[in-house]
Amino acid sequence: EMSRYFRTELELHHRKHQIQAPGGIYFSSVVLSVWDNIHGPKILHIWTADRVLDEDKKLVTIANFTLNDEAGRDQEGIETKFYSLPKHGVIVTAFVFSLETSRGDRMRSDRMKGEKDIFSFFLVLPYSEISEYLARYTFCQEKVEKLLDDNFLHYMKKMSSERALLIDKVDKVITDHFSNQLQKLVILMASIRDHSVPYPIDIKQTFFGNMSDIAKQSSDFLKKAITSHLQTGGYTVVLGQDSESVNRMILTLGLFLTSKEQKTSRLLYPPVAVETQEGINVDNFCHYEPGLYLQGYISMDTNNSSLLPFTKNELEDNCMPSTIINMDKLEVWVFNINLANYIRERSERIRKFEEEKKGTRRSEYLSYNDKDLCNYEICAKQLDSSLVQVFLREVQLLPVNTPGVIESYTTQFIRLLNLKAFALVKYVEAELKTAAEQQASAMGDHSLQLAASSLPRMNTTLLMQNLSINTEGDLRVIVTKAERIRPMTCLDVLDPQEPAAKVLAEFDTF
Repeated sequence: EMSRYFRTELELHHRKHQIQAPGGIYFSSVVLSVWDNIHGPKILHIWTADRVLDEDKKLVTIANFTLNDEAGRDQEGIETKFYSLPKHGVIVTAFVFSLETSRGDRMRSDRMKGEKDIFSFFLVLPYSEISEYLARYTFCQEKVEKLLDDNFLHYMKKMSSERALLIDKVDKVITDHFSNQLQKLVILMASIRDHSVPYPIDIKQTFFGNMSDIAKQSSDFLKKAITSHLQTGGYTVVLGQDSESVNRMILTLGLFLTSKEQKTSRLLYPPVAVETQEGINVDNFCHYEPGLYLQGYISMDTNNSSLLPFTKNELEDNCMPSTIINMDKLEVWVFNINLANYIRERSERIRKFEEEKKGTRRSEYLSYNDKDLCNYEICAKQLDSSLVQVFLREVQLLPVNTPGVIESYTTQFIRLLNLKAFALVKYVEAELKTAAEQQASAMGDHSLQLAASSLPRMNTTLLMQNLSINTEGDLRVIVTKAERIRPMTCLDVLDPQEPAAKVLAEFDTF
């Protein structure tokens, strides 16, 4: 067994996988390593675009960086580390985790049941990419953690009772489950790099660049699209048969995003199939990704544009409800529950998923035809925003050919929304504090925590009057902005039917 261990380790040390993506892969290298108490960091698998890699020593050094202080690690879950190494010319994101060793897992004869093997899975990028990568860091982190949890840790734990060397189990999981999914992640990151919304956005490529386009596309439709886009925190899917009109809408809505959010958005681009080393074709087209802000797709069926290129579960994986814009029918579809209920239901789904440890996902396509709305519908009242209506009316009066005018006006509009959101947060905090103090005084108990359990419901009508908010659509836009300043503000404002005690209890679940 000892000789087999060292022989396999030597083979795996040189085991490399070739991965491909249109335009080149996003990462220089992707590496899986494990800590050995005698030999130090051991590189098990390397994924790279090149068949020959001359930087093995550098990768061993990086592996040592990520694992050197992890001896005796008892932390559960995946820990993320970020390294900026200008002397080596790279930046590194490492994901460190541990797996318990069973009797059949021992890599050496002195390994006992209950010991843990510490792994590091790290991504290597050129140092020159640091500014671009940091804008997408959170998105990439979430995707990699899900990849490891679903396609490595899950299967390794299922094999824990099998009597085999740990490195043999790792090799089997990598070959059977992990490499193909990693290929898809590499293609995803490459598509975002190559087709993200540009910064700054050329106003001539938007509907604001030619005022006749606004009339052609219907100003009412554009108002609803922008309103819903703002109400869903910038998470919008644009569908249509004409790629030019889809991308024009994406660029128009991109004006209302920050530069970081624009870099985590994706334009519609032609389909490209990539053949992996294992001979599997991976289509990087028409694949919805939770976490992207703006993304465009060609309608899957020219005769049935109600078929969406994603499943209902994928859509609901997103942290916020998404807007669906159909450029062929000039329709805007939104989730028919408010943000507070969406967050509550999503939290409940996540809780049940963690409890039941289910790994299956439904594959039915989400259809939004007249017979089956699937929680999506056209909500006229919700999309009636006087703020957006005034903005569109005034932007049509601005000179199109003067550089920077419309962009500056759009920036000022977003700043106005942020100020209104800040005012709403302060108003809600003051109202809750005052109500708690009044309840404490009436109860003869000056403990605000006890008094908070019987707080009265938020008077949304009075709030709108005091803050000069004219419509329900305006309120939803401002609450969505306020959510980023004070998380769970939506539970105080958009959920007035729920008793305050239940609302306060919900805070403990997030």
